[in-house]
Amino acid sequence: MVAPPMVDDPPTPRSGPAPAPVAVVTGAGGGIGSAVARRLHADGFQVACVDREGARARAGSAGLPRSAPFTCDVAVAAEVARLRDAVTGRLGTPSLLVNAAGVFFTHRVPELEEGDYDRILDVNLKGTFLTCRAFLPAMTAAGHGCIINIASTAGLRGGRDRAAYCASKAGVVMLTRSLALDHGREGVRINCVCPGLIDTPMADWITSRPDDLERWRAAVPAQRIGTPDDVAGTVSFLASADAAYVQGAVLLVDGGVSA
Repeated sequence: MVAPPMVDDPPTPRSGPAPAPVAVVTGAGGGIGSAVARRLHADGFQVACVDREGARARAGSAGLPRSAPFTCDVAVAAEVARLRDAVTGRLGTPSLLVNAAGVFFTHRVPELEEGDYDRILDVNLKGTFLTCRAFLPAMTAAGHGCIINIASTAGLRGGRDRAAYCASKAGVVMLTRSLALDHGREGVRINCVCPGLIDTPMADWITSRPDDLERWRAAVPAQRIGTPDDVAGTVSFLASADAAYVQGAVLLVDGGVSA
């Protein structure tokens, strides 16, 4: 049996002034997802902080009064449907979805187990599809909304020891562009952010090797590794009225590596 998404408190009755807009952030317990949740909260959103593990969801919402933690495996359709209903019941209908949930590990295809391949594709690509499918109808019915998918520069070019990961993120890029064509005329802006090397636990394949990291840093135009706040700032822009004419975009946040 699939457990329903976690909500720590019962729904709060709505009265008085119109509530703040609602944003859903998946992967909110991770480095990028938690930074995005904090930035959107600072921007005035109520934030549904979603993670597969309850402790990580609670950590993502800690210190954010207008947030609530929810647990959901985004690769499971039934859980995503329950998440949609739980968020709507607790906070209201979301107008913003940020897909930051993702998994990464280095691998070579001849040694990659089928189950590990499935997990990469299921979380990174299928999970993005399932959440978009769940939250899009309410946005199109309202005539407005915004979806921001976090892909990667690995979705725009090949990389060593990460073939399945690159394939999953390339799928997110193409899913984003196609959804923008399908739903832009219905008032929903859908864009994609492609971070490069960001200082999170997923980057330990190089951050754990100081000499390699220093050589990499010296070759980058920005002369530093990216931070989760760099990505969160880009998400904040795309979610704002300043990006009203930005649709189907793929924005690189990689310090100039791809220049």
